[in-house]
Amino acid sequence: MGLKFTKQGPPKIEDPSLHNQMINYLTKNFIRNLVSKQRRRMLIAGYDLDMSYITDRVLAMSFPAQRMRAMYRNPLWQVKSVLDMRHYDHYKAGKGRTGLMVSAYLTYCGMSADEALQLYADRRTTNNEGVSIPSQRRYVAYWDSLLSNSVPRGTGNGPTKVNLPQPCGRELRRIRLYDTINIDTIFFVISELHEIPNEVYRPPVEAYRGCCRQIKKGYQRNNSPRYYISILEGDKDGNQSETEEPRIVVQMDTESPAIYQKSCLDHYFDKPIQVTGDVRLTFYEKMIGGRLFYCCFNTAFIRNSLLQLPIQELDKVGKKGTSICGPDFCLELLFGPANAGYSSSSISNDEYSNDDSL
Repeated sequence: MGLKFTKQGPPKIEDPSLHNQMINYLTKNFIRNLVSKQRRRMLIAGYDLDMSYITDRVLAMSFPAQRMRAMYRNPLWQVKSVLDMRHYDHYKAGKGRTGLMVSAYLTYCGMSADEALQLYADRRTTNNEGVSIPSQRRYVAYWDSLLSNSVPRGTGNGPTKVNLPQPCGRELRRIRLYDTINIDTIFFVISELHEIPNEVYRPPVEAYRGCCRQIKKGYQRNNSPRYYISILEGDKDGNQSETEEPRIVVQMDTESPAIYQKSCLDHYFDKPIQVTGDVRLTFYEKMIGGRLFYCCFNTAFIRNSLLQLPIQELDKVGKKGTSICGPDFCLELLFGPANAGYSSSSISNDEYSNDDSL
């Protein structure tokens, strides 16, 4: 008579599918939190989603996904379920472009551009970086400036009537990159957004490509001067004063005088490029590929002949872009008068009051 001992193995899992579901759930949550980076997430109706309430009526979120992308993005069916439950009439996309739309709406409701951008950053992200693309922030400021000249605003008297600016053509005469290091040539591409009849989307169309090079001695003063002529009329309507004739004032472009002591790369257009509306200027290390940075602006909001952008106001500046920029780096664009013709020597009388000319 003896005892029979048996080896005791690991306990059997009664429902292996439950175990797999738990692993799958934890894996997905880890990946989604990793992809969300500093964006806030919310637990809604049992779903862990990348979304945030900016106000009671504005909800920002990343774009919903299907199939494999649903592993790390908001699954479309979960988003639909939440929106159907809380907001029957739905919504708009993620952080940057969504932030631009939300901030524009908040300024329309009475906030300043800075207040709207800050509120969005506080409510949408954990690191206080909401709309981080400088050009997107620039366009919120554009919108804010339009609203500042419109009435009523935040008074409860109905929607604000916004007076949109008329298309304004400007001659781009010169591009300069000040305080560049470790590089002697930078290529660039100028693109405009062209309107297509019966279409909302405006695709970018290349208008010009070229390169900025080091300025040769004796070339700068003859072909790329830093002096501009302004004609001051007698009154705001352009009528001459009875006692004084129009005055001609010669000015030097000294918005940031420190940068003019730095080396620069220059491109002067023999024939100025006419640009109108939304413009994108992209810089490359090579003729094809190797993007360094870019910027977007609208010609209707250029208040004088110079547009100067430091590195903090350029978009998508990566390691390579940073490596060629000195501490005082600045992009400078020189424009002719608003709605001027292609000839840089001609100036119409109605442009004298506020614009400069070479």
